[in-house]
Amino acid sequence: MKKFFILFFIICISGLSFYLYYYTISKDKISNKLEMVRVEKGYVHKQISSSGTIQPRNVVEVGTQVSGIIEEIFVDYNDEVKEGQLIASLDKYLLEEDAKEKQSNLNTASSKLKIAELNLKRNQELFKEGYISQSELEEYEISLANAQYSYDSAIAAANKSNRNLGYAQITSPVDGTIISKEVEVGQTVAASLSTPTLFQIAEDLTKMQIETSISEADIGMIKSGMEADFTVDAYPANTFKGTIGQIRLNPSTESNVVIYTVIINIENEDKKLLPGMTAFVNISVDEKEGVPVIPKSALQFKLPANLRSYVSSIPPSGLKYEEAVVYKLNGEKIDPIVITTGLSDDSFIEVVGGLKEGDEIISEYIEKGVKKSEGNRPPPM
Repeated sequence: MKKFFILFFIICISGLSFYLYYYTISKDKISNKLEMVRVEKGYVHKQISSSGTIQPRNVVEVGTQVSGIIEEIFVDYNDEVKEGQLIASLDKYLLEEDAKEKQSNLNTASSKLKIAELNLKRNQELFKEGYISQSELEEYEISLANAQYSYDSAIAAANKSNRNLGYAQITSPVDGTIISKEVEVGQTVAASLSTPTLFQIAEDLTKMQIETSISEADIGMIKSGMEADFTVDAYPANTFKGTIGQIRLNPSTESNVVIYTVIINIENEDKKLLPGMTAFVNISVDEKEGVPVIPKSALQFKLPANLRSYVSSIPPSGLKYEEAVVYKLNGEKIDPIVITTGLSDDSFIEVVGGLKEGDEIISEYIEKGVKKSEGNRPPPM
């Protein structure tokens, strides 16, 4: 019997200790195990970060509409060219021979047309005199019409051949800089299926653009005319400026996220920024100074199980997008408070309502064996 009472006493003491340790904490112990943050006036700067590639605003691809062998190239990478400047030429032998053949065909068709005109005129006189019938005259009229069709077709063929001969001289369509050269002398280009690209010409390297991607969650905050800062790895100490020029309305989907392309116009007067550089962009959306703020991490605090008995009321559910629940220590009780939030950045969030400057809220719970800011169950005995 004595052993039974001793065992019963040990069990009671253990159970009481477990209860006291995990479910009843004095006011002083609660304060010692809680980290608090104060609502203070601060600065909030909302930015949207992204990355993109620097490209010239207008790049013209120069190709050829005729096939042939590259005979000469007059430009190289980075050369400045003017509109109409000769930059390459094709071997013209076959094109010249084709032009001669088409011209010869045109001359033949012209002669046949003249003969048909003379025959018709002569037979019209004979018809008036009654020497030929109406049907015979009509045959000469048909012959003249066919000769006219052949002549028109020969003119078109000759013009086309001469135009193709002109295409053997490849000229620059714009003023700009050669940024890509895809051919070499002696290379054969075939234009039978599609126009091959021979050169790429950047029209103006002093006016560049960044093509970056913004998710649908952030695109509503982006407006044309907003300023953007960006850096490049080539000049890590420099911050460059740009302006939102265009929000393209043709979205794409990446990993189930809808992405919109945003074009940022930049000036490059010193030509330090080169095509293809990766730009790390920060778009300034909004900023506020001297407003009540709390650390953003405070919104992630969740009550541990051994503190829930001290909550004065059940935290509300069905919150609006701009609402959040925080916890405030009130004597021996913990009060859940719904606050209205405003502008936020990576570190702080504006408090619009529910708290005032100087109020303190719980941000962390620290206990040996229990992680911070997690709702953990009590460990087993």
